[in-house]
Amino acid sequence: MKKFLTAILFVMLTAFLAACGGDSEGENNSEETNQEEQNGEENNQENNKEGNEDTTATKDIEDDQVVAKVNGTELLGADLKSSVSFFEQRYQQMGQDPSKMADQIQKQALDNLISIELVKQAAKEQGIKPSEDKIQEEYKKQIDQVKEATDLESEEEILKENDTSEKEVKENIRQNLITTKYLEQNVEEPKVTDKDLQKAYDSYKKAMEQQGQKVDKSLEDMKDQLKQQVKNQKSSEKEMEHLKQLREKAEVEILI
Repeated sequence: MKKFLTAILFVMLTAFLAACGGDSEGENNSEETNQEEQNGEENNQENNKEGNEDTTATKDIEDDQVVAKVNGTELLGADLKSSVSFFEQRYQQMGQDPSKMADQIQKQALDNLISIELVKQAAKEQGIKPSEDKIQEEYKKQIDQVKEATDLESEEEILKENDTSEKEVKENIRQNLITTKYLEQNVEEPKVTDKDLQKAYDSYKKAMEQQGQKVDKSLEDMKDQLKQQVKNQKSSEKEMEHLKQLREKAEVEILI
């Protein structure tokens, strides 16, 4: 099974989609806590996710089965299983049991795959293509990151442990860079107003008080942090709206 390395790469490619799948104001205020929990658990994923390719959400789906078509491009069961694995890990990190959410996870995972394919196709039409030097730079960065987070010491060990190859990892990186560049060019950067900051701060205070915790920081103290959180939320909303428009114009067939 592809473990820590795959988790990093898949999150890189799908974070902007998955992060806003169930956003709310309350989630926005707990963003740092959720991130800390995720960072703390990523090293344990390989221990509790063995064999997750055949999960409840994909137990009747074959690797070479066509699960959907996007403008004629086939999406396969193997791709869906990787997407499902990502969402299952995400729900586990939030303390939820993925086995009780099989249908929901399968739908989210498939929608995610479709959105990624839509972006890939749109980016190709616009001639977006990262340089090989940039891909190599990101590849080295990812390998170094895994070395720091695990006891694996060489590139060969990392690739073998994750049941992958340099070619496959670099292809994932290529798609991530394409996605990032496409969004930069096609989704307007959101503006954050003082009203937005005040609303975010009030929500933070309310959440802390409900937990019986004292709020020591003022709005001014948290301004930079809140601004980034609000910006991330607004960006997710804009990106999802753009993806919705792409899908409305596309020919999408769901085959499962």
